Amino acid sequence: MRWLNRSQPQTLFSAVLLCYFSAAMLLFGTRIDSQLARDIFEGMVSLLASDRTAADLSDSIIPPAVTLLLIGAYVGGGAGTANERRWGHWLCSAAAIYATMATLWWGARTSFALGVIMRLMFDALLLVLLYHPMSRSHRRVWFT
Repeated sequence: MRWLNRSQPQTLFSAVLLCYFSAAMLLFGTRIDSQLARDIFEGMVSLLASDRTAADLSDSIIPPAVTLLLIGAYVGGGAGTANERRWGHWLCSAAAIYATMATLWWGARTSFALGVIMRLMFDALLLVLLYHPMSRSHRRVWFT
């Protein structure tokens, strides 16, 4: 299994690198520790013990789980794309589309601050690299 494939076109190679970079930035920007497991457990207990709904818990439980899934999609998609697998390209594309839409939604709800704009630029760049004509022609011929 390869993590990088230099025989791919420059656009596809750069997309794989950007997938790994995006996963690393999500990982470093997210709180992942033992406190998360305790928060999930306490949230489930309080959901069962009181009249709270799942919407009350969405602020503490759902975003870390979605972030971990997105990190997995970036890493799996990058590795699959580097190994010229069609599922890897689709996984990477799905992660990039979701991240772009989530960033746009977040920017519209708050304000388009510098951090949101930079995140949007990286997400859009990944989509451009994945669907560049050189990447598409290589994918069409070589991916299984």
